[in-house]
Amino acid sequence: MILCGLFCLGVKAQSNLDSIRAQRLNEVNINADAPQKVYSGPAAVQQISAQQIKQLPTLQLSDALKYMSGVVVRDYGGTGGMKTVCVRGLGSQHTGVAYDDIAITDCQTGQIDLGKLSLENVASLALVVGLDDKIFVPARLFSYSSLLKINTINVIPEKPFGFRIGGTVGLYGLYELQAGITHKVRSKKRDDRFFYWNLSADAMRSKGNYPYTLHYGGANDSVSHEIRKNAATQTLNTEFNAVWQIDRTQRFNVKLYYYNSARELPSATIFYNSVSHQKLWNQNAFGQVHYHKYFNDRWAYQANAKFNYDYTRYYDPDYLNAQGFLDNRYHQHESYLSNTVLFTPIHEKDSLKRLRQLQFALAQDVFYQQLKANSIEYAHPGRFTSLTSLSAIVEGNRWKFNANLLLTYVDNIVVENPDMQDYTHLSPAVGGSVNLTKILHLRFFYKNIFRMPTFNDLYYREVGNIYLNPEKTHQWDLGFVLKEAHLAAGRITTSTTVDGYFNIVKDKIVAFPSHNLFSWTMLNYGKVYVAGAELNTFWQYRITNQYILRLNGNVTYQKAVDRTDPKSKTYNHQIPYTPLWSGSVSLGLQTPWITVTYALIGCDKRYALPQNIPANEVPGYIDQSITLNHDLNFRSASTLSLKLELLNISNKNYEIIRNYPMQGFGLRFKVVYAFGNQ
Repeated sequence: MILCGLFCLGVKAQSNLDSIRAQRLNEVNINADAPQKVYSGPAAVQQISAQQIKQLPTLQLSDALKYMSGVVVRDYGGTGGMKTVCVRGLGSQHTGVAYDDIAITDCQTGQIDLGKLSLENVASLALVVGLDDKIFVPARLFSYSSLLKINTINVIPEKPFGFRIGGTVGLYGLYELQAGITHKVRSKKRDDRFFYWNLSADAMRSKGNYPYTLHYGGANDSVSHEIRKNAATQTLNTEFNAVWQIDRTQRFNVKLYYYNSARELPSATIFYNSVSHQKLWNQNAFGQVHYHKYFNDRWAYQANAKFNYDYTRYYDPDYLNAQGFLDNRYHQHESYLSNTVLFTPIHEKDSLKRLRQLQFALAQDVFYQQLKANSIEYAHPGRFTSLTSLSAIVEGNRWKFNANLLLTYVDNIVVENPDMQDYTHLSPAVGGSVNLTKILHLRFFYKNIFRMPTFNDLYYREVGNIYLNPEKTHQWDLGFVLKEAHLAAGRITTSTTVDGYFNIVKDKIVAFPSHNLFSWTMLNYGKVYVAGAELNTFWQYRITNQYILRLNGNVTYQKAVDRTDPKSKTYNHQIPYTPLWSGSVSLGLQTPWITVTYALIGCDKRYALPQNIPANEVPGYIDQSITLNHDLNFRSASTLSLKLELLNISNKNYEIIRNYPMQGFGLRFKVVYAFGNQ
């Protein structure tokens, strides 16, 4: 907190400027998507570019994450259903979401609904598991077991003006309209100074009334054909970004975001009763700013600030209480401030023969969260948190090591219970990578994480428990990276990563829905062991200069078991909704006229409840889709992009969450016209 008093408020920077090596600030423009690359640092990193997203069957951000290894996307069905992500069996609350390097938060549930974020603004996605070697970031980004980094501005365009307009239509009443405009003003006196802004909006509406088959028993029992009811959704997503490049050493960023949704909540598919009248309204608005300054080759500073407001209303007209209905309304606020100093005593320009780089970063974050509800029974809690992070990187010619020490202090503020316990925890992390050969690398890391229970975990009137202990996780990872290898005279390019990992979670809190999407049941396991392995591979075959065949594939094995009590019926059983095997494959053929992509997602059986018995089993599934893309380029620097998606071509109503059937065969068509910068 000392740093917060020393430095003034500031604003938000691009991730390509968060290390001294990236300090060559005369290179501020990126004009194309980066080629497929494999990250060889200590952390396990998976990346998807905007071009790759375009070629996959994706409508929402969660759709793209399904093609990453170790990721379980919990999709509760339909366009408006909640989408959360679980990485390596650690639960969705352990996965942070950083929107241009500042975290998105939800103090009520701890789960970020990825369906709220528009894909139209995404320039690239990166999933970081472990200890990232980009240490010039806020301390909060070190407080998660894994981090989903969403970048919206990878490109500062050269042209002064651009706009984009597009739309998507699909089966079951899906309509989406997107629009965006950009403007850039460059200083006439200084080449290194400019001001850039963009404004975008995305509106979507869907009836969600898709058909599904309801099974009343085993494979030989009777079935009925139903229509998904009470599944309509309307959303509006707007975003404004501004970048002021003051000079080559300093930059100021501003982001304003607003989201509004009205959703009907379909009930679980209970036999002979598919009627549901529950509704959910949500509004989310935040503003964030970032400022960074490189004083010289050794010293740099950045400041970040954010204010977040979130409103949620849940209405159930059929709730059996004295009033005859349930109308819960929640308001949450968060104020956030971060300061970071970077010191680089040794870098490439003046490095020794065996030491290329030495960096230290000190970050101090403070934030206050408050939740209010219309229920007099709710605790109306507040929480003050301080995070202090000290990071270091040392790099030689063939090796790199990094370390982080995170001090967490939590002060719970509850008027009804002034004796609530405060917490202080020190979380160490260390990682490294070694170049065994020019293309083969070894990487490893250990990371300790401390996660406080959410406000719902502690205080929600139906399931809350004020005596819950914070979760404590230990992560180990050992992996091998085969960087880009070129075969057949350079016509074939391939890269592969293999990682084995082991996690221990103490006092793990597990949540899953009970009778609808808003009411949850909380289970607290004393200890969970997670052992797994991931394989990611990429192949590209350049048939000719105009015909390219690309293959991306991954497979994950994950054993996540309850190890609390050997006498328990659930001892050594797989925890709910964690498959033993999962994976995905995408095969694309690029031609001068059209790009065709076949995508497959597969998942093994899971269990809806802690006991692994046949009655609790959720069958596995395979989802296959085909995407066709075509771009028309005009002389006026404009492009017309066409995309046709054939979804779930086998027409299977599988379930990711039990009793919430996914859509069968679907069809979507998207057209986007872009001019200038877009």
